[in-house]
Amino acid sequence: MSLLKFDRSVPTPALFASFLALDQAILDALPIGVYACDVEGRIVRVNQRAVELWGRAPKLRDPEQKFCGSFRVESLDGDFIPPGETPMALAVLTGKSFEGVEAVVHNPDGKRWVARVNVAPLRDDDGAVVGGINCFQDVTHEHQMRVALERQQRTFDLAMIASNMGTWRYTLADNICIYDHNAQRLYGLTEARFLHDKDGVEAKFHPADMDLMWARVARALDPQGDGRYEVEYRVRQRDGSWRWLSAWGLVEFEGEGAGRKPVAIAGASRDLSELKQSEELQRLLTNELNHRVKNTLATVQSIVNQTLRGAVEVDAARKTVNARLLALAGAHDLLTARAWAGADIADLVARTIAPFPAGQMVLDGPSLVVLPTQALALSLALHELATNAAKYGALSRPEGRVEICWSVQEGEVDLSWRESGGPPVAPPSRRGFGSRLIEHASRDIAGRFRLDFDPAGVRCWISAALAPSEEGLRASA
Repeated sequence: MSLLKFDRSVPTPALFASFLALDQAILDALPIGVYACDVEGRIVRVNQRAVELWGRAPKLRDPEQKFCGSFRVESLDGDFIPPGETPMALAVLTGKSFEGVEAVVHNPDGKRWVARVNVAPLRDDDGAVVGGINCFQDVTHEHQMRVALERQQRTFDLAMIASNMGTWRYTLADNICIYDHNAQRLYGLTEARFLHDKDGVEAKFHPADMDLMWARVARALDPQGDGRYEVEYRVRQRDGSWRWLSAWGLVEFEGEGAGRKPVAIAGASRDLSELKQSEELQRLLTNELNHRVKNTLATVQSIVNQTLRGAVEVDAARKTVNARLLALAGAHDLLTARAWAGADIADLVARTIAPFPAGQMVLDGPSLVVLPTQALALSLALHELATNAAKYGALSRPEGRVEICWSVQEGEVDLSWRESGGPPVAPPSRRGFGSRLIEHASRDIAGRFRLDFDPAGVRCWISAALAPSEEGLRASA
C-alpha cells in the first residue's frame, strides 16, 4: 500500500508551508486522498482524489466544516464518529499520529465505503501543533475480503469444534509440529509448538501405537508414493489419561523426479474416544450375548431332554416343553425391556403365573429388581410350582388357593410359595424333573431352597442375595 510519507527531518512549519505551496496538479495526481487542516481544524488544502472519495468538495477554510470533508463517518461497528473525534481532530488536538485506522464513510448520495487513514500532526519549531495532514484511500474490497475470510475462519473453527477435530502442520527441517487451538486441546498441549523428537514422542504417544505411527509416516514421506498419511493412535492427556485420535494428512514435496523430497505434512486429527468406547462396548455386549445364548440353549436343551425322558405321550410332552419355554421367553422379554440390567420381581411373578387361574392366586410383595440369572431361574421355578399345583395341588380344585409372598431382609429377597385347599399332599416316590429344575434354579440364583410336601399343601422357600442398586445390577451383569 502506497501512502504519502512525511520527512521528519524537515522542520514542520516548513513542511506545512511546502505542502500548501505544492502545485495542485501534483496533488491531484496522487492515487490517494490527501488533505490538510490548520490548528483550528479548518481544511486548507485538498486533492481531487479526496473530493472523489468524499463525493463532494469541501469549502476551504470554512469554520463550519472542520477536520473532515466526509458527509458522515462511522466506526466499523456502525457507531457515529463526530468530526471533532475523527483521527484528524485527535491528531490536531492531542498531537498523536494514527496509521492504518479504518472507518466507514457515508457519501451524500448514500454510498458507503471503508477508508483507511494515516494522519500526522504538524508542529512548529517550538513543538506546538500547527495543523495536520491526512492521507486516506478506499479499502472496501480489501475489508470485505477480510470480513469474508474471518467469517469463513469462524465457520471452519466451529465445524472443527463440533466434529472434535483440529489441524496441524509438521515440518521436517526443524522437527516441529504446530497445532491449532482445537488440536492443542485434543493432544493435551498447552502451546501450539511441539518438538517431535524422541523424548517428546515417547512422552505424548502410547508405546503400543508408536511403531504403527512411524511406519505410516515413513510410507507417506516416500517420494515415490502419494504422500497420504493416516493413522489411529492414543495420546496422553494432561491428567495422565489416554485419548484415541485419528490423524490424516498430506505431505508437501519440493522438486520433481529424483530430486523430489518431502518438507512437511499438513493434516487434521479427530477425537475417536467415543467411537473406540462404543466399539469396546459392542465387543463386550457381543461376548455377553454369546454367553447368554449358550446358557439359554443349554437350558432349552435340558428342558427338552428332561421333559422327553420317560415321556409316554408325545402331545403331552410337547405341551410341557412349550409351556416351559414360554416361561423362559417371558423372563427374557422382561430382561430385554430393561436392557438386561435385571427384572422387577413383581412383573416376573405376574407374568409367570398369568396362564393359571388368577382368582385362586394371591400375590404380596414389594417392587424390586433381581439379577438376570435370578430372573430366569425364578421364572422356571415358579412355572414348575404352578404347573404342579394345577395338575395335582391347590390349583386342581376351584376352592384351592396359592399365596406367593416375597420380602427383603438383610440384603436378601425371600420368596415363599404356599398352597392350601387342594387335595392332601403326599411326598413323591421319586424326584421328577420339576423338583430337580427348582433345585437347580436355587443354585443359579446363588441362594437357598427348601421344598416341603406338607399334607395341607406344597410349601417352597427361595432366598437369594439382592442387588444393591441399578448400577450394581449392570456391574454384575
